[in-house]
Amino acid sequence: MAERSKGVVKTLKSVESWLCDICGEDFFVRYRVKYIEAHHKVPISTYSASYVVSLSDFALLCPNCHKAVHIYMKKSGYEYAKIKDILGAKAQPDAQPDAAQ
Repeated sequence: MAERSKGVVKTLKSVESWLCDICGEDFFVRYRVKYIEAHHKVPISTYSASYVVSLSDFALLCPNCHKAVHIYMKKSGYEYAKIKDILGAKAQPDAQPDAAQ
């Protein structure tokens, strides 16, 4: 399994805007606290021990979307891009809740 890299996450947070990749939430605007979570787009457990993570391996997510992504990954086995499409559509102002999920 590849190693987690605090350095890569720190770099990512220093070069990217702190907006959720799925819903666009700016945690600071809403809560007056600068906060964002880094999500591995591909589970780190699937990489070999020699794999070196890079900035493109991560998405910056608000806590709600981050949790939702993990729930979808566990329940459906979908990859991040598909989950992002599903949740992104639900985050639109005119989206209707999906009672089946």
